[in-house]
Amino acid sequence: MHQPPNVTVAFSGPDNVGKTTHARLFQRRNGAHSLGPLDDYDPRWQHAKNIGLSDWWFRTAPIAHLADILACSYLARSAAARAIPDGLAVLDRGMTMLHASLAATAAVREDLTADAAADHAQHLLAPYADEITRARQAEHEIVLLHDIAPHRGAEMALAREATVTPTYRRYQHALHLQLNRLCGNQVIVTKERSILDVHADLSARLATDAAPPTITTRWIIALGGLSECGKSTAGHHLQHEHGVTRLKIGYLLDLAAARHQLIDIYALPVAEQAELLALELDAYAHAHHYQQAFSIESLHSHGLAAELRKLLGGALTTVYLDAHPAVRASRSTRGPDDVTERDRIKRARGAHRVRDIAQEIIDNNRSVAELGHALDRVMRDRLWPRHSPRVVPPAELGLPGHLTSFLDHLVATLTRPDDTVGLIAVTGSGARGKYLDGWSDLDVLIVADPPALPAIGAALPQARERLADVKLGLTVLTPAECQAGALTSRLLYTLAQIADGSLPAIWAAPRFTVPHPDPATVTAYTRRDGATAAMDLRRLLLREPIDVRAVYKVAALLAKIVLRCKGELHAADADALVAFAKLAGDLPTVPSDPRFGATEQVTAMAGQVLAWWLSSLEPAV
Repeated sequence: MHQPPNVTVAFSGPDNVGKTTHARLFQRRNGAHSLGPLDDYDPRWQHAKNIGLSDWWFRTAPIAHLADILACSYLARSAAARAIPDGLAVLDRGMTMLHASLAATAAVREDLTADAAADHAQHLLAPYADEITRARQAEHEIVLLHDIAPHRGAEMALAREATVTPTYRRYQHALHLQLNRLCGNQVIVTKERSILDVHADLSARLATDAAPPTITTRWIIALGGLSECGKSTAGHHLQHEHGVTRLKIGYLLDLAAARHQLIDIYALPVAEQAELLALELDAYAHAHHYQQAFSIESLHSHGLAAELRKLLGGALTTVYLDAHPAVRASRSTRGPDDVTERDRIKRARGAHRVRDIAQEIIDNNRSVAELGHALDRVMRDRLWPRHSPRVVPPAELGLPGHLTSFLDHLVATLTRPDDTVGLIAVTGSGARGKYLDGWSDLDVLIVADPPALPAIGAALPQARERLADVKLGLTVLTPAECQAGALTSRLLYTLAQIADGSLPAIWAAPRFTVPHPDPATVTAYTRRDGATAAMDLRRLLLREPIDVRAVYKVAALLAKIVLRCKGELHAADADALVAFAKLAGDLPTVPSDPRFGATEQVTAMAGQVLAWWLSSLEPAV
């Protein structure tokens, strides 16, 4: 909604709650007029500063004199705000702060109760009551509190001070009590929320033309490290493998400088540089609402990294790329001296100290492949929640007795306390009640650490005796492969089913969890596997004699891939082929039981699945 002329927005609250920061952000986002600090509106402040403001405030200045200077300053600034011809004015401290700060000071100086201090302040401000009322009515005031409980709020404010005197401690507790008495309904509790999260709240309350910040609903990955540590390679990997939008910090700051007509943005305090950077990120996010993750590089300043953390909170992940000087020197096309010189500049800015506050530190002394896997883990750790698998005993799967015996023996052999097996699950038709004797394989997935591989190999010969002629389809994965997503689309889909409980495990170690791949990643991986399935199906259709079983299964796989790209998930082969027949519209009838006399039918169906896939690659006429 459009703001009417002469609107004054005031931010009030105790010390260290972010009043000044929010006033500055609001002014820059909305093009508001900033009225500056109170001490610009009464010349008597300079004398107080000259003799020592704290001592003057709490000890030497007569309380009536302090009240007069405060009232005159607040009222003069309010009048200046109302005199602005149009648009918004923004104040750091509104009229609530006048009464609250004076009452808190009286409480400390004269050892008064909260009620008595409030009454005393009211008496001191009585000569200005009418003007204060007019000024208050002209303000749209937001009060920020650390916590709704005054005692907790005061302690949070004090925790952010380097040193605290007994007088200042008493004042903060008294101030919080007074603010809680006076603040009314327009209160925002900050607690441990990020600055921009709080700012989104107050922007929504004020309903200005500038929309609330959206950047805190996205994920920002800030890449730091010294020269030739791999930041650009990391940004490229995140962009091309995970769809992360790649942005340069220098470019964003240049945009901010142009937008706000700043001659040298790097001359600003680092907190303001971070604010301007965050605002440009937010503007980009508004314009590109469909992009959910951003990387920014290069994070060459410890101070900037720390301030971005305050602004963005959990929306920011700082990744530090670490590599030995000799390795970094070997990567430079300009020689080791160039790396040394660039390092000198970066170290002067505190680039190496970003490591101390980074959430993720990646050792990049080795191959690009290892860097890629490390970044994959960072992405998956954030986007894939972990869940405990649902476990059922093998007997509940409804399999033939000899297969249940095989599974019981496998579980008993591999799950001793000192083993490193995390999970055993039956997948495929055997897990879904679709097992067909003489047709289906028994597919088993084991998730185990690498040292478990010999034990698995040793357990299989004895266990296989119970399988008779059934083919065992065994897949062994490590937890690291699962977490990094280094899997085929079929295994990603299986992992998602185990994580959401639709596919049970037959055994899981205590406290073992599996990551839950997101649907978008499963779909992306699925699309890549379509080409492989099509080539395999064509190879099978050209082979003599026709392997009906293999043709049926690969045709069903290709059908599943097409359907998954549409958002339809079908675990069973027959279900997928029926759904695909409805999509394509001209497939032969899917055989209800492909085991019996269905060679021509299966071959024709598979040929048309392949033909549909290939026609989808042709340009539309």
